Amino acid sequence: MNRATRLLGVACLALAAASFLPASAQMSLTPKVLQIDHLKCSELASVTPERRDRLLVYFNGYVDGMRRHTVWDEVAVGAMIDRAVGYCQANPAETILSAFTRASR
Repeated sequence: MNRATRLLGVACLALAAASFLPASAQMSLTPKVLQIDHLKCSELASVTPERRDRLLVYFNGYVDGMRRHTVWDEVAVGAMIDRAVGYCQANPAETILSAFTRASR
């Protein structure tokens, strides 16, 4: 799978996740463009719950795409996200991407 295909898959996952939010939540978020490899764990605490959920879904999809996972196991994914959030809480200066990479091992 080439890089463009992975990026398209991640974009589709993010779009699908956004479609599950109520319209009022979607409208209340000001669109942002983020450099994901620079986003620090400490920034998770400063965003709205809706944006936090979107970020967690995005990072899960990104890491799964990089690892070429094609199966979504709700229990395993939930546990992995919980581990990543735990790593972030323990080390707020860490990037979210590195926390998810550690949690996915």
